[in-house]
Amino acid sequence: MPSNAHEFSKVWKNRLKTPADRYKFLLLVGSQPLGHIFRNEISFGLLGEIITVLSSNYCQEDGAELVAMLQALSTASRFSLSLQFLDKSERSACSQLLQRLHETLVTNADEPSQQSAETLRSVMSVYSI
Repeated sequence: MPSNAHEFSKVWKNRLKTPADRYKFLLLVGSQPLGHIFRNEISFGLLGEIITVLSSNYCQEDGAELVAMLQALSTASRFSLSLQFLDKSERSACSQLLQRLHETLVTNADEPSQQSAETLRSVMSVYSI
């Protein structure tokens, strides 16, 4: 498991060759460690890559964890600057991901999903979607 952004980037770029592998890796790392790994900064390109991977490999069962990941990433130092550097396709992927998450969490009526739905509303605001 990576303990900092540099280690994460090395694994991400050198060992994980497919979007599916990257998606599984993100789930394996989890939201809390991601927040810790990127607490100082998330690089401009990496944020877009992560969002794109989450969007293109979206699985409904992972909805609550993906919301937690997006929330954890949004706490990174200079996050808003990284967000501004997303290109058009990354912004579209972000919008699609948030829309799918919204559909999944709003239609699911159990308690944990409602908590995730509240967190998602906050995340959507932070991501300006």
